[in-house]
Amino acid sequence: METKEKVNFYDSWAQDYEQHMTVMDYQAPRFSVETLDAVYLGDRDSALVLDVPCGTGLVAETLQKLGFKHFHGIEGSKQMLKIAESKGLYQRLTHHMVTADNPLPAQPDSYDLVMIVGGLAQQHLPWEILPEMLRVTKSDGFICFTLRAEESDHRRNLLTSIQELVNKGLWENVVERYVEKWQRDMLPTGLAEEYADGIVTVYRKK
Repeated sequence: METKEKVNFYDSWAQDYEQHMTVMDYQAPRFSVETLDAVYLGDRDSALVLDVPCGTGLVAETLQKLGFKHFHGIEGSKQMLKIAESKGLYQRLTHHMVTADNPLPAQPDSYDLVMIVGGLAQQHLPWEILPEMLRVTKSDGFICFTLRAEESDHRRNLLTSIQELVNKGLWENVVERYVEKWQRDMLPTGLAEEYADGIVTVYRKK
């Protein structure tokens, strides 16, 4: 899916997005925040969180319940951003399409926590974006992201990139959680009967 086509798709989906996520039993925000909750020992009251792509704000809503208060969001869909803004959780929202050659609009070492929930799925953020996530994260800061469990070329490239950053000593794995019943996919014929599985991973920047 081309970038413009992708943006148009999410713009047209924005109003119904959360309702559809409920129907699909999409719980990646809850699973990711639960996993992070068990390992994040920093001061949540002062922590600055980057949520990318922030969508309609589901991740910030979930994090707020655990004491996080300061959120910046980046999203390529203006209509998704409008809904996120209406929730009043983000101190800064930026309309920006993240691509391999379009860096994040953020200064180095800015964030205590970077959340990428759903964004690394195929045809979303490119796997080449991981060094950018590290660039904007503070030393000892956390990066939490989710993956679909099924095999694909995109997933293999992503895992290779993750390991290369480990080998370079740039970050270390804190926890990895395999989650069954991640979500039910919406197919052209209706809702899939079987659930897809997913993975939540948390890394710490060295």
